[in-house]
Amino acid sequence: MVRRASAAVSGMVFAVLQVGCGNDPATEGSPMTGAGTAGTTAGSAAVSGGAGTPAAGAGTTAGAAGRQGTSGTNAAAGRGGIAGMSASAGTASSTAGAGTNTAGSSGTTAGTGSSTAGTGAPPRPGGPRTAAGYMNLTPPLGAPLDGKGAPLDPPAPDGWVWYPIEGAVCRDGSPTGFYVRTGEVEKLLIFLEGGGACSNLGFCGFNPENVNKSLAGDGQLVLNTALGAIDGRQQPGVYTSPDHVGPPAGAFDHGNAMNPFKGWSQVYIPYCTGDVHLGTKRNASVPGLQNQQFVGHLNMKLFIGRIVPTFRDKVDQVILTGSSAGGFGALGNYSMVQDAFGDIPVDAISDSGAPFDDKFMPLCMQKRWRDSWGLNDAFPPDCEECRQADGGGILKVADFLIKKHPTAHLGLMSSMEDEVIRLFFSVGLNDCGNYDAADPVEITVAQVLDPTVYMAPEPYTMGLQDLRAKYKDTNRFATYYMPGNFHQHIFRPSFYEPGAGGTTLAQWTADFIAGKVTTVGP
Repeated sequence: MVRRASAAVSGMVFAVLQVGCGNDPATEGSPMTGAGTAGTTAGSAAVSGGAGTPAAGAGTTAGAAGRQGTSGTNAAAGRGGIAGMSASAGTASSTAGAGTNTAGSSGTTAGTGSSTAGTGAPPRPGGPRTAAGYMNLTPPLGAPLDGKGAPLDPPAPDGWVWYPIEGAVCRDGSPTGFYVRTGEVEKLLIFLEGGGACSNLGFCGFNPENVNKSLAGDGQLVLNTALGAIDGRQQPGVYTSPDHVGPPAGAFDHGNAMNPFKGWSQVYIPYCTGDVHLGTKRNASVPGLQNQQFVGHLNMKLFIGRIVPTFRDKVDQVILTGSSAGGFGALGNYSMVQDAFGDIPVDAISDSGAPFDDKFMPLCMQKRWRDSWGLNDAFPPDCEECRQADGGGILKVADFLIKKHPTAHLGLMSSMEDEVIRLFFSVGLNDCGNYDAADPVEITVAQVLDPTVYMAPEPYTMGLQDLRAKYKDTNRFATYYMPGNFHQHIFRPSFYEPGAGGTTLAQWTADFIAGKVTTVGP
């Protein structure tokens, strides 16, 4: 089924809408209430104390929560300890060879964890999911979630619970966290939301700076996001329909018997850092903006530090996925997530977030992203080839993952001419000559008269085909390519519609989950 829209028409309407309806710089805050104030968030963090962030007063009571752990028993394998353990457990960890455990102070920092095991640890022995000799990237592990979370007004979608995570912040410095739906089967889906990339002032306007903002429309086409980031809480189902009131769909529709994730536990991670979930740079600047918190990867370490202790004894399979920026983030954070889950298999699917070979992804753009967001510090420290002097080589991360994790499967779903990703890649055209001043509205309008300012469909299509050919012989890279220029697919009702080759995305995903690596579409 071919689905296509005219970029020229989209651009002209886009410009009209932008002139008539500018962004409303509403008060920023957390998703604790409709108004979303930081003070409310602090109160809600106390509410979720049983999840490892102690309730009021527990911060000063060292023995208030989580005292019977076995921290350090698996330190050599990178497990190292769980925040909230006793002082004696920390001592055990420190002698186990995988970093020290400062659990004696966990009463004050239970949300973020207190073990440094894993990250920076010496090379680990081989196992079923990781080859020998690679650095263990397990982040500090905290206490399991309490199953209660924090209240929201209006409430979260039915079945979902919000967990604010101590230390995790958005681009504007406001607090953030994630949603959890507890399922009935022993499997876990972790989803990373998308929503633009903060490369300069113009493009940052099309990235939500906190979790109380989302992109206008449903994100399928440039036209649909003409108003940029607007008020509206990020949550499962936010982009099901243009008015943001649709129910969770696609992979989040647990009422559909064809859903390959039906009955799974699910984690939904909002996107508010502008760095494709891979930033490590605090108080950073991009052209036109200062004091930006590009900490997506640092947040992910905090998130995984709570997700793993909650689910590692309850699931036997994990799928890490994300759409658009979240797709890039799923691939970039994959090794850390797999290391943290140990022998539990983790595989990754990117929806509309494809890192290309340097021939199709401008070197100057890669370098600007590395420098602005601190990407180099998010990539595995022992992946030397992931860091090139010219800024290129982001795709080398995929090569590294395939070597380090010899049984891992990676998947990619994408339209052949995805116009949204092409727009964001356009900042790198002409050797980044217009990078500092590039604006989504101006590019979309200007390409009607000057097509060279907007990345053409042909190089994007060639980049996708190059990816498929490059990893075909590994038998570990599944692809579902569909004609057209629509963006993001896994959370839409169209997930169940016959598409490329008459196969639904749901069926392709089910095959992927079952270990079948298939190639669908042109």
